Amino acid sequence: MKVKNVCVLLLFVASAAFTQSIINPSDSFYDDLRVWETLGLVSNLPPLRPYPEPLVRALLEQVIQSGNAAQSEKARVQQERLFGKTIHVGAESSANIGAGDNNDAQLDMSLLSTGHLSLMDVFSVSYDINLLASNKTPDEEVLPAYSGYRYDTYKDNTAVGPVDIFAAFNSAAAIGSDKMWFQAGMSRSSWGNFYDNGVVINPSALHTGNMAFVLNQPTWNYTLALFMLSASTDAGDYPYPEKFMAMHAVKFAPLKWLEFAYYENAVYGKRIEPLYFLPISPYMVSQQLNGYAEDNIQMGLEINIKPWTGFSWATNLFVDDLEFADVVKFDFDTKIRVAAQTGVTWIPPLPLVSLLSLDYTLVTPYTYAHYDYSDVNIGEDIERINYQNYTHNGKNLGATIPPNSDRVTLTARFEPLASLRVNTSLAFIRHANVNESLPAEYIAEYLAAEKEDNPRTDGSVMDSPNAGDGQFSISHEKLLFMEQETKQYVFQFGLDATWNLPPFKFGRLSFSIAYTFEYIKNNGIDRDMFPIPDDHDSTKQLEQKIDDAKAEWKAQLRDTINNYIWIGVRFTF
Repeated sequence: MKVKNVCVLLLFVASAAFTQSIINPSDSFYDDLRVWETLGLVSNLPPLRPYPEPLVRALLEQVIQSGNAAQSEKARVQQERLFGKTIHVGAESSANIGAGDNNDAQLDMSLLSTGHLSLMDVFSVSYDINLLASNKTPDEEVLPAYSGYRYDTYKDNTAVGPVDIFAAFNSAAAIGSDKMWFQAGMSRSSWGNFYDNGVVINPSALHTGNMAFVLNQPTWNYTLALFMLSASTDAGDYPYPEKFMAMHAVKFAPLKWLEFAYYENAVYGKRIEPLYFLPISPYMVSQQLNGYAEDNIQMGLEINIKPWTGFSWATNLFVDDLEFADVVKFDFDTKIRVAAQTGVTWIPPLPLVSLLSLDYTLVTPYTYAHYDYSDVNIGEDIERINYQNYTHNGKNLGATIPPNSDRVTLTARFEPLASLRVNTSLAFIRHANVNESLPAEYIAEYLAAEKEDNPRTDGSVMDSPNAGDGQFSISHEKLLFMEQETKQYVFQFGLDATWNLPPFKFGRLSFSIAYTFEYIKNNGIDRDMFPIPDDHDSTKQLEQKIDDAKAEWKAQLRDTINNYIWIGVRFTF
């Protein structure tokens, strides 16, 4: 993970502008849906996206019939764009140019096809295919920090001269109605009231195989889902099969202005676990029958309050691990591994302004990280594959900021014309490497115990508090959130515009442009801090090496400035 990636860019134009499929949770339909939900035109939406075609059609029709002329027209435009034709084909091209610390350029060109098919009003299929040519391979893309690549690509590319060819494919099939459905496919997902950058499932994460059963009623809904993930080693090698995340949630809307949901998920591997398919059995109970060491359980609570039309206040608490006995005694300097978000969304009655939002996110140390003691045979070697941390394909499935970070984000959307959307964003992020505050004796024990597996000391989601057969006692006794001497500070400003020309005889044409300014103080804080020990190192020698390595790590920190310009064009017919 590169150091400059310790910040979050709310530059969703790179994905939203060029999507034309309901199975992409960054499609502009979901941007509008967030507005309609805040205005009260739709309510009590299921937390897991993307939605199947019957629900999307029902929501669009509900907004069209709502009596709000401006939003009704938007819904008609979305309805025609998504369902006016069964199949769309076309091409798109984009260039992203970085200047500063990341001085590089990327060109993407794609042939595409999107479409949908409905049978007997109960069965639907949607797909999104891109045959992509790019001068960059996965993990080498020229991107602003944590913006996420908009294509789902893998390293099994085909090289043709100076470019690489990829097939990016997403699809979903659903059976049912807008009140009850089962959907299965390969797609990206997002969760809850934070559409763009949630702490449970982030829409910028690589697509997963997934399936979900949903009951959707006016005052409550229930979701049961399974995600097929790619496992990795703690050193970051991937992918490996047979990693899964089961998830269920129940959501209530007892009052017009109040919605709340409780959810649980279980990350595990090397088997399919039927206990997690039981519809109303708590996962904590199921884990007692499976064995605590084999699975990783999280839970959370989400609340959305809408005190008046056009304003909402959402809060989500994702609990990874908690020293409950201390917390109930109001001792908060203890093991608290949580990710939390709170924020407000306002649809102001002002000309041109379509949305304003302000939110705060924090991720405490070691959240999402988890140690897995299992050994798996890989050819002639034995490697420990981590089936329990909250990752997919070697990257965090949840928040885009790493553990021991927080972020404040302000965004605004403007629509000077019906076909033109302009977005601005400001983000301020803090991050620190938790290893800086760990005593040398803990680090020495950890490095000595894990040296065969290239132990991580970068403070990332792959850096778990383990030493030998146990955990650092300090990770159970102390919170450690932002207590380190050295901190990284990030400031980002983003501006983007998307212009969708009116449809003409031969198809649709869209143009997008975006600019991002990024300043990072103490760039380099998320590099590995300590060396892997030699067999002949004594404890004293190793502790001295740790002290020297910490000084060297601190000396390499620097301040950087990055500028990014993204330009894209898309044509479909």
